[in-house]
Amino acid sequence: MPDSEQKPVSRFSRWSGIILMTAILGVAGIVSALTAMRFAIRGREVEVPSLAGKTADEAKEILSHRGLLLKVSSSHFSSEVPEAHILDQIPSSGTRLKVNRTVKVLLSLGERRFAVPNLVGTSLRAAQLTLAQRKLALGKALYAHTPEGDPSTVVYQAPKPGTQEGSDPSVNILISLGPPAEYFIMPDLIGKSADLVASRARNEGFHIGKINYRKYPGVGPGVVIQQKPQAGYRLTKSDIVLLDVSQ
Repeated sequence: MPDSEQKPVSRFSRWSGIILMTAILGVAGIVSALTAMRFAIRGREVEVPSLAGKTADEAKEILSHRGLLLKVSSSHFSSEVPEAHILDQIPSSGTRLKVNRTVKVLLSLGERRFAVPNLVGTSLRAAQLTLAQRKLALGKALYAHTPEGDPSTVVYQAPKPGTQEGSDPSVNILISLGPPAEYFIMPDLIGKSADLVASRARNEGFHIGKINYRKYPGVGPGVVIQQKPQAGYRLTKSDIVLLDVSQ
C-alpha cells in the first residue's frame, strides 16, 4: 500500500490517543479535587461530646474547646437528674458536626414539687378532694379524741401545710373524735336523800334516769336504796345514773 494512504491513519490514531489521555487526566483531576475537598470538609468537623449531667456553663466550656456552640432549648422535670443539669442533647454524643454549629440541650428542673395544702379544719372528704386536686395522695387517716378541733375534722397533718413535696407524696391526717371523755368515780349514794342527790347531779351535768320507787322495810320515803353504777365505778357525764328510791 502506498505511503500516502498510511499517513492519515497514523495522524488520526495519534490525535485519538492524545484526546483520550487528556480526558483521563481531566477525570483524575476532578476525582482528586473532590477527594481533597472531602478531606478538607472532614477536617473542619469535630465529634460531639457527651454533655449529660453537666451544667450549662460546664457544657458551654466543653463545646467551646471543640469549636461548637451551646443552646438551651427547653427544660423538663426529672427525679433522676439534679436541677439545672443537662437531661438530653441534640445531636447525641459521638455525632460528627461542623465547627461553629450548635448543640441543643435540655435542662432538668429537678423533681416536680407540690406545696402541701392546709387540711386542718376540713372533713375527711374535703381533705381527699383537696389532695387529689394538688396531685397528692391521702396516706393514713387516724382518729382520736382531741382537746381542740371540731369532731370529724382534721386537727393534724403530716407533712405540715406549705411543705414542698415530690411527685405523688402521701399526707397523713388525724381526725378528731371530739374532746376526750372526762371520767369520774361514782360516789356512794345509798341512804342519801334522792331529791338532794338528783338535784346536785343535774347541777354538775350528770344525767339521772327515771327513778324507780319501791317500798323498802325500815327505810323512810325518799331515800336512795340502790344505785347504778355502783359506788367506786368510773363514769362520764354522758352516762345515765339509775336510782331506786324508797316510797
